[in-house]
Amino acid sequence: MNNLERLLGLPFFYTGTLTDKILKWNNSSSLFFLFPHYHTGGAEQIHIDILRIFASHRPYIIITNKSRNKVHYKEMQECGKLIDMSKYLNNANRFIVKYFFLGFLSSLINRHHKSIVMSSNSAFFYRLVCHLNDSYLIDIIHGLFGINHHNWLQATPKIDRRIVVSNSILGRIQDIYRKNGVDSIYDCRLQLIYNSVPLCDLIPEKNYYAPLQIVFIARNAQEKRFYLYRKLAQNVIREHPDIKFYCIGNFVETEPVINLGEIVSRKMLYEIIQNFHILVLCSVSEGFGLVIVEGMTCGLIPLATDVGGVKETFQDRINGMLVKAKDEQKIIDEFTSYIKELNVNRDLLQKMNCSAHEYAKEHFSYDRFAAEYLRIVVEGKNN
Repeated sequence: MNNLERLLGLPFFYTGTLTDKILKWNNSSSLFFLFPHYHTGGAEQIHIDILRIFASHRPYIIITNKSRNKVHYKEMQECGKLIDMSKYLNNANRFIVKYFFLGFLSSLINRHHKSIVMSSNSAFFYRLVCHLNDSYLIDIIHGLFGINHHNWLQATPKIDRRIVVSNSILGRIQDIYRKNGVDSIYDCRLQLIYNSVPLCDLIPEKNYYAPLQIVFIARNAQEKRFYLYRKLAQNVIREHPDIKFYCIGNFVETEPVINLGEIVSRKMLYEIIQNFHILVLCSVSEGFGLVIVEGMTCGLIPLATDVGGVKETFQDRINGMLVKAKDEQKIIDEFTSYIKELNVNRDLLQKMNCSAHEYAKEHFSYDRFAAEYLRIVVEGKNN
């Protein structure tokens, strides 16, 4: 924000603070969550998982950006008091509304002693932090693809704990800190917490000698590179027409891949994919790759490009296979070779399926995830 913008915004900022003093909302939990969306997505699912830890305390949940759909809207409502700012911030009076909410929320949060404010990928949060006094501020970074570094870098001195979902992201953030002159004293505020998924206690039964069933699960976004998966399917089917390729997501043109559409329920997703053998992920960037762990708990072998935190979700050649090529044609060739290997060696297929399931159970439980987030909030309360 430049000085002129701040000056022009002051009347609306103080109108917001006055409105808070009149309304005097009381958040007995002193917990405030600022999340950008409630639509479909891996990060959004993790936000729900976090909110469920604290649902009994009825925290305030503030949505700052317009969502593509309302998939997680009801779940968020069930976890606390939901305040959807996005419907106001995305109109013609956005400048006025933005400063009004900066004033309103900063006044509201500052009235609550030792408040905890947790956010993820919200530009509004990074503007809000400079107006907060004694709050304990927690920032979650799921990935760095497509995110404006300037926003979160500026807020770094105010952030008490910055959570990352993989060692890969942690290392990249430290590199960005150094390149932008951020003091190394802030490195100790970085904390790694791996994501979690609901686990299947028993590996779903599969027919390991039936034609291979392969699936790709993602939203239709550029970085997911669905077009590579289609080319892979075309490449394999020419030689092995019995192998079936599926996709789950909001894709349009998919042939020869069989499109199962968008599935927003985890329970339904698990039911559908439990008979599949292989999960393919060919992203150009991933913070963690939540879908890999979801597939593993259903006994699928992940075949994935070696990007971001992907290599931290499984063990190469034990319960998954890393595609290390960078050239797109070579990526397709490497995927193809792995699929052919598993198609021929069904004992290896079964062994890796079972290992994937057990690895997910051991490393990505919700109890571990909840305990680590709860520990950070308790730390903030005691600070």
